[in-house]
Amino acid sequence: MEKLQLQKREITGKKVRHLRKDELTPAVIYNAKGESFNVVMNSTDADWINRNTTSTSILDTTLEKDSFKTLVKELDINPITDEINHVALFRIDESVPMVFTIPFNIIGISPAVKNNLGVLVNTLDSIEVRCKLADLKPFIEIDISKLENVGQTINVDDITLPKGMSLINDEQAKATIVTITEIQKVEEVVVTPAEGEEGAEGEEVVEGEEATEATTDQTKKE
Repeated sequence: MEKLQLQKREITGKKVRHLRKDELTPAVIYNAKGESFNVVMNSTDADWINRNTTSTSILDTTLEKDSFKTLVKELDINPITDEINHVALFRIDESVPMVFTIPFNIIGISPAVKNNLGVLVNTLDSIEVRCKLADLKPFIEIDISKLENVGQTINVDDITLPKGMSLINDEQAKATIVTITEIQKVEEVVVTPAEGEEGAEGEEVVEGEEATEATTDQTKKE
């Protein structure tokens, strides 16, 4: 899909189900001013968006004679039929910084994992940053090749953000992205009979032997 083409939508509420019968998907566009506009797109485009876009995918969008760029903010999908009920888009103002959710891309091989010393645990998949569209990157690489021992971590403040990006708050800096934890050992459990149980079985055998001997003596006497 080279461009996302939208049309204005007058139909709202429960009546939008008629749009889906015509292979159209209802959508809405939000902007930085808090405004929203009801639109509609081709269902084929909605399916493409669902399969191919991420939180940093920029869509070249047209609405009548207006051209602009949008981000996909939310997809409402029917959990039973997988049909896309609704698409929420955000119109980008290229002149001002915006908040974007940038995913992390793990690269490299951890020596601790390679040598079976520990297990890599990914605790943070993405981070929110503020930047202009021109400075936006599709992901931030996290190199784990220096994680050699159990207990080592990579926090947000250990990485260098791409030029033009900044954290939206200082609390994010201490967040852990990945860490090496110990391998959980599986201990073999051996079930042994209790002392009392073994003794009882021994007593039964002895009593049986004594009973047999007594019967034999009584037979000889008779």
